[in-house]
Amino acid sequence: MSSGTASETASGTNGETISQHSGHAVTIGALRVVVTPGRVVSLADLPRYSIALDGTVQGPQLDLDGRRLSFDHHGNCVRLVTSATCRQVLDALLLGLDPTPYTVYVNDIDADTALAVALLAHPEWVAPDSAHAPRTRALVETVGSRDAHGPAYPVADPALLAEFTAAVPLPRRHGPVADPAGALAGCVTAITGLITRAPGENPRRATPTRREPTFTVTHIGTGWVMATSAGDGFDPVYTAGHTRAVLWRRLPDSSIVYTVGRRSDLVDRFPVGPPSDPGTILAALAAREPGWGGGSSVGGAPRHPDGSRSALTPDEVFAVVEAVVRQGRV
Repeated sequence: MSSGTASETASGTNGETISQHSGHAVTIGALRVVVTPGRVVSLADLPRYSIALDGTVQGPQLDLDGRRLSFDHHGNCVRLVTSATCRQVLDALLLGLDPTPYTVYVNDIDADTALAVALLAHPEWVAPDSAHAPRTRALVETVGSRDAHGPAYPVADPALLAEFTAAVPLPRRHGPVADPAGALAGCVTAITGLITRAPGENPRRATPTRREPTFTVTHIGTGWVMATSAGDGFDPVYTAGHTRAVLWRRLPDSSIVYTVGRRSDLVDRFPVGPPSDPGTILAALAAREPGWGGGSSVGGAPRHPDGSRSALTPDEVFAVVEAVVRQGRV
């Protein structure tokens, strides 16, 4: 395993430079990965033989002539029917994708992205005759379902999800990561242990635990709420009966993390996104502050390379969201 700065070491398969996409480069197995926190590009910006994961390029896209692939379920898609990134990668591998010549681009390290990278680094796990295939597919189903649909979705194997959560050292959300490439490599190493461990070596599976709600409602809108959150996401908010919400949390640099969400696309009167639709909440927020992104059921504030997020105040965000909701769009 090796790492470095992408602008110093990376080039496309046919010699195109990718220094304009400088980031943190790491080789995991035989797979080359470039991690650039917060970077969003168009598919055409990438060199030939590129795979963009989970929001680096907005929306699932395939440029087969240029061998540029985007596996994403955050932008320009319907979250209810679009599979999580790790599931898209699994399906691509099962349908014959050979990741060997590709460079993979990542702009955030979460469970979905880490598992997708692990699959691309170890395509042998999903071979029909692989002893690891059943566990790999079960893990993709569990992690992918939770990531695609959020905490509202009752995964089929919560114990496996808890085992993954306990074993994989994902970086703390919404904060800068000193060594993004190393952090991603560490996650893939932990996932490899989960997949390849012999059945007799499996530790006693973790039991999911429920925590008390860690949010406080700060604003009440028309059929929705705005709340501060200690970082537990929408799970306690949805458990409390709120199906439309904006969560916010102030970072040490005084910027604010905002996440706009509804329990699913089946929840109406809260048009989250995508930002390309001028009638949505994300579009209205992006008009005030460039960089807001997401899909039809969840989205959030800009992610800047230095780790900072939105400069808008909670009152400003509330006013924008409430104005969109009051327009009566469903």
